[in-house]
Amino acid sequence: MERTKLLTFAVVGLLLLNLATIGFLVFKPGGEPHSGRPGSPQGREEPARIIIERLHFDPDQREAYQKLIDAHRKQMGILTKQMQQLHRQYYGLLAATSPDSARQAVLSQQIGDNQQAQAVLNFRHFGQIKALCRPDQQADFRQLATELARLFGRPHPPREGAGEQPEGPPENFPPRP
Repeated sequence: MERTKLLTFAVVGLLLLNLATIGFLVFKPGGEPHSGRPGSPQGREEPARIIIERLHFDPDQREAYQKLIDAHRKQMGILTKQMQQLHRQYYGLLAATSPDSARQAVLSQQIGDNQQAQAVLNFRHFGQIKALCRPDQQADFRQLATELARLFGRPHPPREGAGEQPEGPPENFPPRP
């Protein structure tokens, strides 16, 4: 076999292998597209889809549930922005020669209050979802409730290296000379 033909077959084979790999990454083994949230760990399912499927919501319940989701996301967005601002201020204290311990205590308390507000908001949200359920769906909701922390808790990706540094300096640090 000529060298040119051999290289042609190798290139075509590698091209097919690349296409198969891309197809595998885009589609789940079951053939359906990956349904995780953008930016989430691979395989993490969309919370709304999990709830709708597990609780067997009818179209009217889905519509009411979507309104709950929109309101919840808006409120969580406000709390998340506040939390980011609090953390910037909190860790920004470290830039001072001698950090203000009174300000550190106040910010620490405010961070805790914000986390508590997020937990209360989530609890209330799931209470509203429970109220959407018909009597025949309550058993499914109780089962879902036992799995809420596992399903919707924030996953922490495993650390690859204990000494590994994050990319770039924090926002409030001056650039390196």
